[in-house]
Amino acid sequence: SVDQLPPVVVVFGPDRGRVSEVAAAIEALFEGSSDPFGIVKLDAASALSEPGRLVDEARTVSMFGGKRLIVVRDGAGKNLGPAVAPLLAEPSADAVVVIEAGDLKKGVGLRKDAEGSANAAAVFCPADTVRDLERMIDEEAATLGLKVDADARAALVERLGADRAASRGEVLKASLHAYGADMLTLADVDAVVGDAAVSDMAEAVEAAFSGDRERLDRLLSRLLRQESQAAQLLMQAQWMLQSLERASGAVAAGTDPSRAVEGVRPPLYGARKATAIRALDRWSPAMLRTASAMVADAVFRTRTMPALAPALARDAFWRIACHRTP
Repeated sequence: SVDQLPPVVVVFGPDRGRVSEVAAAIEALFEGSSDPFGIVKLDAASALSEPGRLVDEARTVSMFGGKRLIVVRDGAGKNLGPAVAPLLAEPSADAVVVIEAGDLKKGVGLRKDAEGSANAAAVFCPADTVRDLERMIDEEAATLGLKVDADARAALVERLGADRAASRGEVLKASLHAYGADMLTLADVDAVVGDAAVSDMAEAVEAAFSGDRERLDRLLSRLLRQESQAAQLLMQAQWMLQSLERASGAVAAGTDPSRAVEGVRPPLYGARKATAIRALDRWSPAMLRTASAMVADAVFRTRTMPALAPALARDAFWRIACHRTP
């Protein structure tokens, strides 16, 4: 409820869409207020350019009683600490201030202030895992009465980016294309969901598992400029390793590698399928299990230490490309 919220809530993380969704969920608690000025939205630039405005808004008493909501948007890359500090020192009893921030480093600036204050809550929004994306896909399709077949779900996971809101929009597009049917299929995904946003990631995965170090180095230099891309890259590597583990079990039982890869669900497509077939000659089941554990550990560490995500992703991909694991 509104009364249980702290005076200041800092919502942050690499997934800006997810940050916006959390802020919107808080805002929904204030909807229905009789005060036409009960919800105020500021952009971070305005809050910084007008000293004292944020404090003034937070301490303005509602015309009809109850708490007001102040939402500060687009806080990524902005030094909002000085503007928020007075509210942490002397919190307002009349408002809740929600800050939509970017990927804040631990122990620094606004995140440090919020995590160390009894008058604030810091809400971290990590990048989606494969399981998170699959759950979101099923939930979004279900709102239009659709189920999602395995091939469509796999293609969507491969093509969706690191922004929850953008990913949800892509799933909605595919669902609308399928509306009227019972099932969202791969044909619907292929018709309306492009994969340009993740083509470099797919190529990096293929380069790593093919041992093409020169191409991998070039791709990682471009992709790892953003921390959120690092988390998404590791998810793609994790998916490939899980697929290879399933296929390697079939190969060990006597199935031809190409047929084993064909039978993997969720399926692999195009160059990734060819890469998987070749990789089965280089990786034993034991080595695949070790590599999977290594990548899973890297994914976990990106959640607890997001500033290290690019370094963790680079290390994991180079270990794969060099065909060596811890």
